[in-house]
Amino acid sequence: MSICINNPLIIIGSLTLTELVQYEMNYSKLWKDADRNMNGDVSASFIGVFPNIDAETTPLTQAQVQTLCSALDQPYFSMTFWDPASGTQKTANYYASDYKISLVSRITGTYGSVSFSVVPVS
Repeated sequence: MSICINNPLIIIGSLTLTELVQYEMNYSKLWKDADRNMNGDVSASFIGVFPNIDAETTPLTQAQVQTLCSALDQPYFSMTFWDPASGTQKTANYYASDYKISLVSRITGTYGSVSFSVVPVS
């Protein structure tokens, strides 16, 4: 059974990204003080599961590219995102690790997609 997601996939501040060609979640489990004894038993403190997101936009105008870059260039930002694991929207503080802009034509100033990765702060 398929479900239609009616909520925006990503909201960074007041910037809403609804049309994405890629939206991929990577749930990272973080541990601290992990160690394995001679019997092979693991001893560690579980910190939590943190969703990293890789996304790619549809083709954008120059103004849209500049707006998105301005949002991603902030050191940290509040972001609301669709969480497939819970089937709900969640809000957390994130930072952008990398992003890539595709220029289609420098003569016409036409841009393709912008792909980016965001990582939770905590």
